[in-house]
Amino acid sequence: MTVSPVLLATALISLMAAGADPRARLEALKAQKAAEERAVQFLSQREGSLLDALAEADASLVDAEKKARATELEHGAAAGRLEEARQAEGAAQVRLEALRSELVPRLAARARAGRIGDLAILVSAPSLDELVKRRYLLARIQSHDLAMLAAARTAAGEQERARRVRQSEARRLAALDARAQADRASAIALREERVTLLGAIRDARALHERTAVELAGQEEKLAEFISALPPSRAGSVRHSGFAALRGKLPHPADGPTEVGFGKVVNPRFNTVTVQKGIDVRAPLGAAVRAVAPGRVVHAGWFKGYGNLVIVDHGDGYHTLVAHLQSMSTAMGEEVEAGAPLGTVGETASLKGPYLYFEIREHGRSVDPGQWLAP
Repeated sequence: MTVSPVLLATALISLMAAGADPRARLEALKAQKAAEERAVQFLSQREGSLLDALAEADASLVDAEKKARATELEHGAAAGRLEEARQAEGAAQVRLEALRSELVPRLAARARAGRIGDLAILVSAPSLDELVKRRYLLARIQSHDLAMLAAARTAAGEQERARRVRQSEARRLAALDARAQADRASAIALREERVTLLGAIRDARALHERTAVELAGQEEKLAEFISALPPSRAGSVRHSGFAALRGKLPHPADGPTEVGFGKVVNPRFNTVTVQKGIDVRAPLGAAVRAVAPGRVVHAGWFKGYGNLVIVDHGDGYHTLVAHLQSMSTAMGEEVEAGAPLGTVGETASLKGPYLYFEIREHGRSVDPGQWLAP
């Protein structure tokens, strides 16, 4: 995303403010306010869509957080491999020490006796049978010692290999530590940048009105998109009659309705917008569920709505859930009532994490409050 350097400085300003004395905190807050004012100026001069700017911020943040999570997962795997290598090295060391404690005295005794010692044992045999027996036993002893020596060499080799793996994984882990910190810092900086962007849009009347106009245009495009969806073929959507569920539908997410259907007056700027659905205030990552059986006809990004899932319930009824953090369904999938559709997020949201929910009847928005169970 191409942004003003002011936005990139916001995270640093926040860090500078943390733990400082009151005067330093005041200066940092003044600097942050000045940064936001310059961001407003930058956005006012920016050609193109503010929703596009927000979408770019969302995409950058999603990519950065995905990269940070991937690095952290890789870090965890490397830590697991390091621990396995340490255990393997320790086990090989224990085996090697056990073999050495048994083998060293035996080899020392053989070295002291030398070749003459074996011959003396054989020559002193009182009979041929005893000679054969002694020769057999000496061969067994020699074979056992050689096997122990080979096992000791194998254990030493395993210990050396485990040591090299341990050192390699330790170096990898150290590199991943640095990378994980850098990736997480990048994600934090991008989130701060997005917060500054949203603050500028919310606090500047011109940007607020300009964004409202863009959102109204996106609402029209969404209505056109839904109208263009092919009508459900008989039997293609499993349902028990959506119209009969009026006033009985379960809520799509746990949380209060923060903004209802219809006209909404912004208390700061006294501007009026029209809500085609409701805003459900729910925590980031909370489950979002289908309110009735149907077929998913859209699961993807839609400008102004972020990650959007549309479910066709048949008979011309559709439900929409928007601004999702993640989607757990795909286009064409049949879902039952209560089936997971995704999680609450803030993609393309100007209001932080929340769920936007709509019901459409033959393309026309209807008040979800009259359909949802108390």
